[in-house]
Formats: sequence, structure tokens, C-alpha cells
Amino acid sequence: MVDEIGDTSTPPSSGEHKRPLRIAVQGCCHGALDRIYATIEAYDAAHSNKPPIDLLLCCGDFQALRNSSDLDTIAVPPKYREMGSFYKYYSGQVKAPVLTLFIGGNHEASGYLQELFYGGWVAPNIYYLGAAGIVNFGGVRIAGLSGIFKSHDFEKGRFEFPPYDNSSLRSVYHVRNVEVYRLKCIQGGSKGVDVMISHDWPRGIEQYGDTAGLIRKKKFFQKEIEENCLGSPVNEEVLHAMKPRWWFAAHLHVKFTANVLHESRPREPESNLADLIPSQIKQKPEHGEQAKKKGEKTSFVGLESATVCPGSGTEDLVTQMTKFLSLDKCLPRRHHLQIVNIARGDGHGSSAEPKLEYDLEWLAVLKKTHYLTKNTRSRQSVPDTVIPVSSEDMDAIRHKLRERLQRTDIKHKHNDQDVLTIPENFVITATPHGLPDAGIAVSGGHMIGNPQTDELLSVLGLDHIVTTPYQGGNTTTPCYSHHQPTTQDAVADPLQDENEIDLCEDEEEYTDENGGKSEDHTSTLLGVVESSGQMDNNEIDIDESDDAVTGGANAKKKPRTNSL
Repeated sequence: MVDEIGDTSTPPSSGEHKRPLRIAVQGCCHGALDRIYATIEAYDAAHSNKPPIDLLLCCGDFQALRNSSDLDTIAVPPKYREMGSFYKYYSGQVKAPVLTLFIGGNHEASGYLQELFYGGWVAPNIYYLGAAGIVNFGGVRIAGLSGIFKSHDFEKGRFEFPPYDNSSLRSVYHVRNVEVYRLKCIQGGSKGVDVMISHDWPRGIEQYGDTAGLIRKKKFFQKEIEENCLGSPVNEEVLHAMKPRWWFAAHLHVKFTANVLHESRPREPESNLADLIPSQIKQKPEHGEQAKKKGEKTSFVGLESATVCPGSGTEDLVTQMTKFLSLDKCLPRRHHLQIVNIARGDGHGSSAEPKLEYDLEWLAVLKKTHYLTKNTRSRQSVPDTVIPVSSEDMDAIRHKLRERLQRTDIKHKHNDQDVLTIPENFVITATPHGLPDAGIAVSGGHMIGNPQTDELLSVLGLDHIVTTPYQGGNTTTPCYSHHQPTTQDAVADPLQDENEIDLCEDEEEYTDENGGKSEDHTSTLLGVVESSGQMDNNEIDIDESDDAVTGGANAKKKPRTNSL
């Protein structure tokens, strides 16, 4: 079943508006929006005594494919390329039943997302956080980092522009140091980030959870865990710089939880640990029947947080703890969705209907670090220290946002919350799938820009560097009547093959123990069970080799490792 965690009670005398936000978290989406929304609606219907889900967070591989020409911008082997169901939300045929925020992974419609580099609406009620971004929703501060880490591209500029070649089709979704630096400028503390979303795991996060259990599910992770290379090293840096209350991720196709207790000050190094890397294991993790009998977690050297003593001056445990959750992909009988109840921050989200809002500190960081943005292959360095943001910096941006709002809505008086509300300014910029000429790439596949990006850069007084001014085209919404997805849609959609191929795995994983194909029945929407751990050793990583993606002579299956 879909798990739900967190306190759902409303604090005394706080009013209805202070109840915790009920947030659905999805692992890899792989274009299965109909199925994801149907799962949420089925869960809401089964728990009608609770408030409806407020927000859906998707941890990458979203696949915002508008039409068949977008298939040329996604790094997926040709035989696995499918339109999915996003185009129906893009065109207006269907409206997302819950506000959806997502970050990019390594299987995305990169051309479309690159035009919204700083974030924006990809469809009504569906918002992309950009290459990196921070927004506020109902008093909860949400940050995101798109893509996966590859060391050879990390310090390069954003040189990729569509139409992509075989190399840039992959490097375009590789994380860059400038975006990581911007996130690290938002330090942890009383006004820190509540939720962080990434595709990659932070490196070493497995050391703070049931590592032996993880190895039982994914045996081929053991070598990487021992060598401290499971996950992204830059996400590890962001984790300890930002200290978010929650961190949600995907990519490795397994449910895993961990708790990280951050230290508030440096600890004196112990002499016998000084030369050890964080993931050096005190005793080799046991797995199989022996570990099951013991029921013990793996023990690691140098990982235990310092004891928090009363009166020691350390921050409260709640503000110092990061709860990590990674989820599986959207397939039957997988833990791909979880409901998390998160308390709202003080002084935020006073309305009963929480709105998506700009984060002033983040916009100020974008403005003050814009000079770091490059569109060349040359190495780009970033400062050793964070860029300070003053209240004057944020007030100046607030003033610009107010001016924009007054220009666009002169009939009403506006308060500060209205000023910060992200405008619902989505427009269609490419012909949706199913309409005439939908398969013809606009402008020969070159970037055409997006009015949302133009508007944000105008407010911040910044120029286009890795984006381009919108060059016209269709910006009207086709006249469709909105239709909410249902459980029946998730099963009966003719574009959703019940024998759907997963992007990252071999066909063998989709055969059941009787040799038949897996089926996605309505009854499985809420009947998720933990994977047996009998994983397919032939599972492949389609990101690691160009040959594997292009089907070249050297293409071969290999065990799925990590994002590095």
C-alpha cells in the first residue's frame, strides 16, 4: 500500500490554515502521469476523512514530451521511445488534479526544459523547478537540483543547444558547478530549506540507513558503497551545506530511508579515524540469510553524529536532522509513491489555499551570480565563499515584482503575498501531439525560447545567456474541455501499454514467475508491496555508454550501478 508518514494533526489554536501540508512524493515518473495521478486520487478516495493531497513532488525522469519531435531531445534508446501521457496535460485535454513540482533527471525532453532553465510552467498546474531552483508553497520552502553528476562536465559551461548531437544529448542533463554553488549559497539554519529534491542520491547517504538491507535488494551496490562512490558527491556537499529537513530522490529504483544528524560545529578529529574516508566499513556488511537472522544495520566508521548534550549550544534536533527518502519507478507492485505530512513554517502560508510563490533569497542569488553563467565548453570556476544576500537585495526584487503585478493587474490592490505568487502564465509554444504538424520541429529543432523565461529575466534585469528570447509561434491553448484523470484512465489509456517497457531495465524484469508479462490492474494502484530483492542482474544503465544508447557494435548489458 501507499505509505503515509508524519503528523496530520493541526496545532491547537492554529486554525485550519496551519494544518500540515500533505505532500505526495513520486520517484522516477517515466512519463506515466495518468497512472501517478490516478494513484493519488484512489488514495484520496480511500482516505476521505483526511484533507486532499496538497502537492505532488516528482524526483526526475518526468518526460515532458509535447509531441513526437521532442523524442529527438530525450536520451533514450529508440525502441523505448514513447509519448507517454504528458502531452494531454500540455494541450489542455486534461488538467493535473494536484499542483505538481518536478526536477529533471537523465531521461527528459531536454529541449523544452532548457527553454525554462530558471523554472516555469510546463503545463497548467505542473511546474518545473529549473536546472536549480527554490520556491515556497504554504510556508514550506522547496529546493531542487535537476540532472545527474558526471565529473567530466561538472565545471563546463552550459554549451549545449538543440538540435543536440549524440554527446550533447547526454551532457545537457549533467549537473554543473554554478547551479550547485547557487544552492550552497542558501545555508541551513532557522530560515533554511524544508525540502530538497534531486534525481541522484547524495553520496554516502546509504550509511545513515539500513545499508545491509539496501545491499540485499541491490547486491551490485556493495562495491560502490565500499568505495564511497554510490551517489553524487556534489549532492553530498549540498546536503551538509543546506541541511534541509527532508531530501527526496530517485534514480536508483529502490525505496530507501535514512536520517542524517548534522553537527552544528566542527568536531575534533579522532586520530585513528583521520585517514579514513567516510564510507570505509568497520565490518563488511552481511547480507542474505545471515543478516536476516541478526536483523542488524551495517556499522560504519566515522559516520555517527556527535552526541547532543543538554545545554551544549547545538541547535534543536528537529532543525538539525535531514530525513532522506528515495522511491522506486512508477510500476505495479513498486514503492514509487509516498505521502509525507510536513508542518508549515511560521509566518508563511496564512491562506487556506496555499499558493506557489517565488523565493526572494533565491532570486537575489540568481541575480548576483548571473555573471557566472557561461555557454561555452571552457572551465568555469566558482567562488570559494558564498555570495551574501542582503535585505536590500531582496527588497529591490520585491519592488520589481510589485511593478510587474501592477502592470498586469491594475484593478486590484495587492499585498506582499500576491506580489510573490508565481503567475500562472503558461503558454503553448509547440503544437501538441495529435494535432496537424505536431511532429514537425519548430525552427528546425533549434531553441525558440519561452515567454515565461523572458518575463523572469526582465524582472531581474538579466540577459539571455543559456536561453534565447521567445521567437514567436503558437501561444494559444487549444479548445479542449478539461477532463480529470481517473483510475480507469490509468488502465485504459490506449497509449499506455500494459506491458510497458521501463527505460532503464531489461525485458526480463517484466516477466512474472510464470513467464507472463506484468499487468497494471486497477487493484494494484494501492496494492504496492516491497520488492522481493530478487533483482535482475542483467539490468542495464542506458546512461553510461553511447553505444548502449545508439545500439552500436559495442552495446552490451551490464549491471546497473549508480549515477556516477
